[in-house]
Amino acid sequence: EVGVILSGMTPAQRRVAYGADITYGTNNEFGFDYLRDNMTHSLDDLVQRGHNFAVVDEVDSILIDEARTPLIISGPADASSKWYAEFARIAPLLKKDLHYEVDIKKRTIGVHEAGVEFVEDQLGIDNLYEAANSPLVSYLDNATKA
Repeated sequence: EVGVILSGMTPAQRRVAYGADITYGTNNEFGFDYLRDNMTHSLDDLVQRGHNFAVVDEVDSILIDEARTPLIISGPADASSKWYAEFARIAPLLKKDLHYEVDIKKRTIGVHEAGVEFVEDQLGIDNLYEAANSPLVSYLDNATKA
């Protein structure tokens, strides 16, 4: 069985084409499918199967000439972007020793209670550690390390 990957195909059509014994396509189609597969949250959304062998026509053109053009997938920003920006704003306002401490030997940063209270005030929340706000703790951790 032979399959072909063409631009404009649906994920279901691509899955069928990749399921064939031999699949034809361009390096861009294979590359973007690979990138999209690595961004999925479910195995059911994958279109490619395991990679075994590839026969590449004009490999020098693909590896040298087209290597200068990166394959980039972009999409709408999700809610986490808002929190990254918010914590990027707050982190420089935190004062060393008052809000957090740095352990150079262990290469860690610990946020003091005063730092937690400062962040809660900045965000307008009552408790950073309550269940609804628990994802924000990792944003604080990343922001203080940066």
